[in-house]
Amino acid sequence: MKEETLSIVSDYIEKEEKMDCEKKIVPFSPNDIRLSTPPMNMGEFIDKIEQNVINFGADYQREQNLWDNTQQSRLIESILIGLRLPAFYFEEVNKKEWRIIDGLQRCCAIRNFCVDKTLSLENLEFLSEKFEGKKYDDLSFEDQRDVRTLPVTVNVLERGTPEDVKYILFERLNTGGITLLPQEIRNAIYVGKAIDIVKELSKEESFLKATSYKIPTKRKKDMDFVSRFVSFYLTSYKEYNIPDLDNFININMKKIKYGQYDDNVLSGMKVDFIKAMELASKIFEDDAFRIRKSKSDKKRSLNKAYFEVISVNFSRLSEDEAKILLKRKEVFKERLIYEMKNNTSYYNSFTTGTATKDSVKKRFSTFNNVLHDVLD
Repeated sequence: MKEETLSIVSDYIEKEEKMDCEKKIVPFSPNDIRLSTPPMNMGEFIDKIEQNVINFGADYQREQNLWDNTQQSRLIESILIGLRLPAFYFEEVNKKEWRIIDGLQRCCAIRNFCVDKTLSLENLEFLSEKFEGKKYDDLSFEDQRDVRTLPVTVNVLERGTPEDVKYILFERLNTGGITLLPQEIRNAIYVGKAIDIVKELSKEESFLKATSYKIPTKRKKDMDFVSRFVSFYLTSYKEYNIPDLDNFININMKKIKYGQYDDNVLSGMKVDFIKAMELASKIFEDDAFRIRKSKSDKKRSLNKAYFEVISVNFSRLSEDEAKILLKRKEVFKERLIYEMKNNTSYYNSFTTGTATKDSVKKRFSTFNNVLHDVLD
């Protein structure tokens, strides 16, 4: 039985998110994987929910209780029939806390029926005559015993698994109807200082204004934009030799998490980010981070790659340079439009295979040349 989640359709982003180059295989030793399968029955599983060992509120998780009563009831019906449920996957934070990797909606259904006891069974397919309309406390002792003794397959990703391996396992183990996005996984793996910084910047009014309040927050897509800025701010595009963009971002998140960047650098980055957002708003108004080949083009959606380039380059400008650019903003925008229209490889670096090394270096270097030509 697969997880069923809401389909979220957003038009805030260009198609390049789907056009990024295929993920590269990052080798790791199987010995780094610490996955245990403790023997467990439904009674022990219910106890862990009741004792708050299973964490339903992890920051990376999608919405809880997305299943309606019928879907939840039929999950419970499967248990009453004696059917083994698909495996659950958890990450061990400590002995008293497990984060859900896969199985959130199933966990919610079990919690609602067996722990909170708020779910009344409805629209059952096979056991309606016996159980329709009943709550957990309405079940006989024998039926409750059958529920609690049903074996459950639980896989636990143990503490000590390296972050990069954990990231890959989150991707592979997450089998729900909507898989976790890279930023949702990062929010789980790099919890602490790294994610706190990204979250803080994603809530800055200057960022919200510069992006026209258009980036959805439910699936951490706003934080994904900020994570890209943070990574290219801390590590120059000239050093971009990582297999893919996700790994590049993850490496920088890991460095922040383990204190490899000075606090003064991180504080300066926050100031520079706000400066870049404010400058983008002043120059482009509500058209920032949107590709244009002509002034008369229809307004397009936000482009992640363009956000990376503009935000990082603007963050590097001095106060005097920012003032000069503002005075010459019309010339600057005309030069950007000209380049986007006439330089095919530059345009493609924002729209096709945006995570390749050549695309990253092409768009950063070309934009930087245009910027400094206007300033000079």
